[in-house]
Amino acid sequence: MTQQAWAALVGLFVAIGLLPSGQGKAAPRAPRTRNVAVVVFEGVELVDFAGPLQVFAAAAQFGEMRGQPAFHVYTMARTKSPVKSHGVLQVVPEYSIDDAPPPDIIVLPGGDTSSLQEDPRFMQWVKDNAARAEVSMSVCTGAFVLGRAGLLDGHTATTWYNAVEGLRKAMPRANVQEGRRFVDEGRVVTTAGVSAGIDGALHIVARLLGRAIADETARYLEYRWTPEPYLAKHYSLLTPGLDGRGRALQMARLLEREQSWPEAIKAWRALTQENAKDGYAWHRLAFALYHTGDLAGAIAAAQRAAALPDVRADALVNLACYYVHAGRRADALTALEQAVDAGLKGRWRLQGDEDLAPLHGEPRFQKLLARLG
Repeated sequence: MTQQAWAALVGLFVAIGLLPSGQGKAAPRAPRTRNVAVVVFEGVELVDFAGPLQVFAAAAQFGEMRGQPAFHVYTMARTKSPVKSHGVLQVVPEYSIDDAPPPDIIVLPGGDTSSLQEDPRFMQWVKDNAARAEVSMSVCTGAFVLGRAGLLDGHTATTWYNAVEGLRKAMPRANVQEGRRFVDEGRVVTTAGVSAGIDGALHIVARLLGRAIADETARYLEYRWTPEPYLAKHYSLLTPGLDGRGRALQMARLLEREQSWPEAIKAWRALTQENAKDGYAWHRLAFALYHTGDLAGAIAAAQRAAALPDVRADALVNLACYYVHAGRRADALTALEQAVDAGLKGRWRLQGDEDLAPLHGEPRFQKLLARLG
């Protein structure tokens, strides 16, 4: 989408009131991080699990709201014992069925799933968690697990082309179709084999986070995603369910990623004018101003952000970067000391930022690194 189109959309949001007015304004919707459980097992197909995993992991960052990732993606298995994919890649599951966080999205990849189907405890885990999850998704022969759990009865489904007849015989109450990249039945999404899992995962991202985030995820993966028109017409541009302020915030982030800095500045400034105590909006405004070369404006906005608790540590690190570019090294070091006092974690935040490289030889900087361990 062009800069002019984005600017027009921002203007439209303001004109029709999607940026809340001063009266009767609702509190911004709290960001939500959905748990995504990617099941692995001995002999799991590599791309079956790795493709969706990377889609959700990338979308987690592109769909981030106020510092909260859209997804928490983790691998899990019947136990935490290592498993091998294709007899080559060893995977150590992060969780087992005994301690995995309750999933909002379950991904069941293909391979020889008989070990899963024949394990009563695992199948009970699938039934219990699918009943609570927002979406249960299968890739390839992972559909047999969903079917065994009773989730395909009375529904349309698909699977890898060489497993279609087998699934029809095993699940006579399901309408198993061939030639489908994926089938969305609401709380159950089944996909064909291997790379089709990427399409299914992108579809779920578009459903839950909107077309803009799904497109950005596909672009990052350099994946040629061409959703079918009858499905794409139902995707919203932005994340469904956000209030007006949340939608305006997401629009501002999209403008940032497009590097439409003047339009992003207008969007972030509107959000700070609406709520002067929104530290995140001040923080992003400073970032956008910096990218237009307005160092004084960036410093002023970052100072406002650093005075507010929601982004204090991150805002102080960015403020230090702006001070470095303004030749104010002493102020930069003070800002970094305040960031560590505010709870900044990780030496990499200081060591890995090229903007802070001129401070590396300063004794105060070295003391900060020592404090971070």
